Amino acid sequence: MSSPSKETEEPSSGNEEVASAAGGSGDSNADKRPPAKRQISTAVIEISDTDSDDSDVCAVISYQASADEVKRIRRDYSSSSSSSDYSSDSDSPWEDDSVVIKDKISEKVVKTQLNPRANRMDDPKLNPALKSQDVIDKVKSYWEEEKDYTSKEVTLTCDPFRLCRLQGLLENPDIINNIVDDMNTLDWSRKKMDLYEFHQTTDLANLTWQRSIRGIYDMLKTEIMTWVSQVTGLELTSVSASCSLYGPGDHLLVHDDRLGDRRVAFILYLAPWTPRAPPPPPLLHNGAGDRPVNLQVSSTQELCGDGWRPHMGGALELFSCDEAGPARVALRAYPANNTLAFFAVGPKSFHQVGEVLSLELPRLSINGWFHGPALAPAPAPAAPPRALPPHQRPVSARLVLLNQWVESTYLSARVRAQVQTQMERASEVCLRDVLQPARCRALLDALEAPDVEWERCGPAQQRRYWRVAERWLAREAADEPHAVRGLARLLGAAAWLRLLADFTDLPLAALRRLELQRWAPGDFTLLPPREHYQQARLEAVLYLGVPTHPLCGGQTIYVAPEGDPEEGALVTLPPIHNALNLVYCDTGAASFTKYLSKLTMAPDEHFYIATCTYTE
Repeated sequence: MSSPSKETEEPSSGNEEVASAAGGSGDSNADKRPPAKRQISTAVIEISDTDSDDSDVCAVISYQASADEVKRIRRDYSSSSSSSDYSSDSDSPWEDDSVVIKDKISEKVVKTQLNPRANRMDDPKLNPALKSQDVIDKVKSYWEEEKDYTSKEVTLTCDPFRLCRLQGLLENPDIINNIVDDMNTLDWSRKKMDLYEFHQTTDLANLTWQRSIRGIYDMLKTEIMTWVSQVTGLELTSVSASCSLYGPGDHLLVHDDRLGDRRVAFILYLAPWTPRAPPPPPLLHNGAGDRPVNLQVSSTQELCGDGWRPHMGGALELFSCDEAGPARVALRAYPANNTLAFFAVGPKSFHQVGEVLSLELPRLSINGWFHGPALAPAPAPAAPPRALPPHQRPVSARLVLLNQWVESTYLSARVRAQVQTQMERASEVCLRDVLQPARCRALLDALEAPDVEWERCGPAQQRRYWRVAERWLAREAADEPHAVRGLARLLGAAAWLRLLADFTDLPLAALRRLELQRWAPGDFTLLPPREHYQQARLEAVLYLGVPTHPLCGGQTIYVAPEGDPEEGALVTLPPIHNALNLVYCDTGAASFTKYLSKLTMAPDEHFYIATCTYTE
């Protein structure tokens, strides 16, 4: 819980593509093959181990908020805005968000206030209604009995786990505009990894002169922490907090917050504005969850408030769990101005921040954890689904003719030598238009056919996409072989392995993993457990049916989770239709596929990835 911009996008692969008719050059006397990594002149992604991250590996991009983003935080979108005249030394409680309107009747100048501020010397004050012992006792009683409770000040929901929201937290809500002003003076870092993507500041304990933010931090570690401790019955001793900004496309994927001595997670929402009305239903293409959602008929419980609308995304989404882990979104709590949300951290406190779909207003919050005596260690993550096995059939049944599938250019000795030279130099290569056009069209038609069985891949805290069901793929067809099964046979055939051996100069012995995947908006994979990248291997990634328009996400990214943080991303494979990517991964290199944004794809759009792992 804590907008992709051009300067923070994933680094491009730098692959030297071997085109159908283009020749390549390289050093045929290359030395020993390097591991799956490229020397990058400027580190774009930094890998670091920090206590504040939600996994052992965090890819961070250093970022300085631009003037345009500062204006966006303060809701100054027009060129006529007077925000440039702002002075923090002003004694006026209304400050600079004002416009001058000329009264046509009296010819008097009237000053209309848009975003009033509190006095700069004022401190945030807790709503007196929340201090009432009757309110505290009532909320505590409902919390202990795990019963829902709703009043003007407090909303407590207990499904799928207890979430408490304090509406109207501050008695003087105008000070929220002061807090937003103070945010303009902070240094923001771009957090970007497999799990999340957003902007964040340093811990509030390190801030000394931003008076309004400092006041909120002091309130969190005194009055609010005491209030939460009384209601939950938990022993709380300290607080850690920071400011977070989610722009268009930013997100935080499923996790449970269990790390160290975190006991209660909290979010204070800052949304001192009036958002625009949602677009009409025919224009609403962005949903939430696994499939497109019609906001009028969604069965998921939703909590809303002032300053934010559901069509803008960015909800705190709580997951119900089954024996395999988080299963489905049971509750969406949208940001609401001057509202504090908190929940106890536990084995089933799985949640995420849905992708922000607003192109105008940022999702601002102050969030963190109340700490106390440490919980029991978290259980080991669930094992990923078993990879689709290679087909074991008699030789006659497995006969595959490469010239019926692969573009003839790649079957020539000259081009295979060029590919091998590129692999020796960089350990990766991208082969465009690798499948014959007619065969590729037939394969896409077959993948779209209703007779193909698909299964959902989870658990939700590790991956989300569809793949061809193993039982369907292994089934023999009585009539003409199915094109999808034919692709699976191709990728495991002896002739195909010999072709890859010519491309890579590797003595490939077996196909260890095969999956035919379907990717839609909202799908992703995270870095696998350590045991999955402790062996050298060749990975082949074939993209099919990728839309021609630009995408945000969907890249396959290789990193060294335990390597030098300065090396950054080793290789990035952009999704390109009918492009086969070969990557030699040395021990310690791992990959994930970046979250596929809903902003750049329609809900009914999707593409396919065939991914294989070969060993020597």
